[in-house]
Amino acid sequence: MLKFDWNFLIMLFNLVIFFVLMKVFLFKPITRVMEKRKEMINKQFQEADEANAQAQELKKQYEDKIENINDESQRIIGEAKENARVEASKIIERAEGDADKLLDEAKKQAIVERENEMRAARENIAELAMEAAAKVVGANVSDKTNSDIFDEFLNESSDGNESEN
Repeated sequence: MLKFDWNFLIMLFNLVIFFVLMKVFLFKPITRVMEKRKEMINKQFQEADEANAQAQELKKQYEDKIENINDESQRIIGEAKENARVEASKIIERAEGDADKLLDEAKKQAIVERENEMRAARENIAELAMEAAAKVVGANVSDKTNSDIFDEFLNESSDGNESEN
């Protein structure tokens, strides 16, 4: 049988006191430290998630900016091409206008030179005709008569040329 021993009771009492002391002085502080540690770890995870979310937002903003920059560069390139096209057409129009003016001036100059050459040829023919007439008549006609004949010849040849044109 069991014998009741005071040692057993004292030992049991000591064990209960030891447990209470351990709970008060060891388990509670350790539990508090573990709770603080758990809160600190949870806070760090939360901060890391927030930092990750901020980083993702910044990444999205940068990607949007890059896309906007690409769109803007394409728009600027398009505008530059259109401006170059417009400027090229203006230059071509100006060059064509200048070429037309030069061509008109060349035609006018050619007409003037042709008329000058025709006039010079008529004068030469008139002089030759006067010399031939003087040789045929055998007499020297006065300068006034020569001048009148010469003018009449020029007028007749001019009238003939104008009716041909």
